[in-house]
Amino acid sequence: MKLLKKILPVIITIVFLYLVFINLNFRELIDILKEFKLKYLFALSLTILLSGAFRGLCYSQLISKTIKAPLKVLIPLCLTGTALNILLPARAGDIFRAYYTGKKYEANKVKLFGTIMLERIFDGLIILSMLFLGIFIYNKNPLAQKLCTGGVIIFFGSLIFAFITVKFKKIDSVCNFLLEKTRFLPNKIKTFFETCINFTNKTCNSFIDGFEILLYPKKLFLILLCSCGIWFFEALKYYVIIQGLNCEVSASIVLFIISFLALACMIPSTSIYIGPYQFAVISAFAIYNINKEIALASSFIEQASVTIITSVIAILFLIKNNISLKDIKKS
Repeated sequence: MKLLKKILPVIITIVFLYLVFINLNFRELIDILKEFKLKYLFALSLTILLSGAFRGLCYSQLISKTIKAPLKVLIPLCLTGTALNILLPARAGDIFRAYYTGKKYEANKVKLFGTIMLERIFDGLIILSMLFLGIFIYNKNPLAQKLCTGGVIIFFGSLIFAFITVKFKKIDSVCNFLLEKTRFLPNKIKTFFETCINFTNKTCNSFIDGFEILLYPKKLFLILLCSCGIWFFEALKYYVIIQGLNCEVSASIVLFIISFLALACMIPSTSIYIGPYQFAVISAFAIYNINKEIALASSFIEQASVTIITSVIAILFLIKNNISLKDIKKS
């Protein structure tokens, strides 16, 4: 199983890279990259930083009932998390964010990881809502409409399920029922199952506690606004890149493209989202008859700029807080 987890992302990456580079005009790609206007780099950097700032603000609201942490800590922490998500597999940045916050402020790390999972549900809901509007307004494909509608329902349903779970907490009842059933087992087996059930009970309750913010409507509204801010600047980032490549597209089309790309990042691949991300860029641009070379150039610029900027902030953050690679691995 461990071997499969290591090999599968590599296989997926190779397959998608083949699809990306087949019939690609490399000379045209290089020429397009050379034509990118450097005056757009400042605006591009600003959108990346503002997206990170809104991510930090969103995180502060999510954990506000547990921890009172300043934005000057949370914003660079979230940008560091973004860098680690890009450079390392398995969403390592999200795990590190929960680990670091829990350790620094002496809070339950599993609960904090639950808040980050809730943040991702909000991200998915916003992304799919943008995709929903893009498909229904600009790409009236019946299959795409059905898939997108299903996705919105799934994420909205996840929020409702999370609310019901945290509101009515039934984990204890289920675990107590299971503990009751173990009384007829031999002592050694009974002890083993009791240990497993008690551990599961404690862990699940801590994770569900991370969703407690769902019980506070005002906080939810602020989190929703912050999520909208995150994805507004993510879309603006791509709009700036496209403008820098002298490619004229409307802002509304960019909303469709960025939501399409965000979903591609959910596909397992090697670090830096190599393969699926580039293929998604090409596919999204192709819907609007924008050629493969321009699409790939935009993805190179976007990934390079985000990786460099967030990595620089991550290095400074890790040095300032005396965090080593061993600490990241430990998280």
